[in-house]
Amino acid sequence: MRWRFRLISDLAVSWAGHRVVPVALLGFITLWTAVGLRFSFPRQWFLLTNMVGTLVTFLILLLLQHSQNRDMKALHAKLDELIRSSEAGNHWIAAEKKDADAIEEMRQQHQDQISAKRV
Repeated sequence: MRWRFRLISDLAVSWAGHRVVPVALLGFITLWTAVGLRFSFPRQWFLLTNMVGTLVTFLILLLLQHSQNRDMKALHAKLDELIRSSEAGNHWIAAEKKDADAIEEMRQQHQDQISAKRV
């Protein structure tokens, strides 16, 4: 089931991120509005349009967030492996899971070490 969701998510993200999609959607919205005004469709038609648009936007947002979260996890794993294989201290591994004060303290210690090496 997970691989299906990932496949659907990847397809939706690549589709939604294509440069033609905003232009096509703008054209579709213009046509939809023109047809609705031309044939004097009731107000509920426009409310339904608004609701469907909101739901589609929300779905795309969730799929984009899923894809971005997966990409960030992969990026952190790669960075952790680079830290392990380098001369950097292992205390930098999983720094993204620490609170802001601890990260700032680690950054300051790193700057101090760099300054000490220059002198």
